[in-house]
Amino acid sequence: MLNNPEILDHGTKVFTAPGATFGSDALLLARFALPKPRQRAVDLCSGCGIVALVWHDEGHRGPCTAVELDPDASALCAAAVGENGADHIRPLCADLRDFCRAGPEQGWYDFAACNPPYFAAGPRSPDPVRAAARHTDSCTL
Repeated sequence: MLNNPEILDHGTKVFTAPGATFGSDALLLARFALPKPRQRAVDLCSGCGIVALVWHDEGHRGPCTAVELDPDASALCAAAVGENGADHIRPLCADLRDFCRAGPEQGWYDFAACNPPYFAAGPRSPDPVRAAARHTDSCTL
């Protein structure tokens, strides 16, 4: 079930749900690492699509792929893309380890950002989806 949408500065809607939300680190990343308006961009570990959607909200209209492992989070991104008419963003539910190794888009992007899991140790959430999103057990930079 979708929570109420978050509305970004210029009206772009971002959908979240329990287990697929975003924090201030993702907003800071998106605003710090902003592609030029027509660059081909990729948002790795996109979650609900917050980085790609902030880029859209800030005027990016080049092709953008939002790669996310969790199907529920990727579906939230797809719903927001449809709601915002942001057809230049392509939500892709895939494992970035496979996405980055091969495929027709390898070497195609001008710009990349990644909001990866960043804890190697420490307390873990009992929720496996939340734990995977925050710990580097399956993938590191």
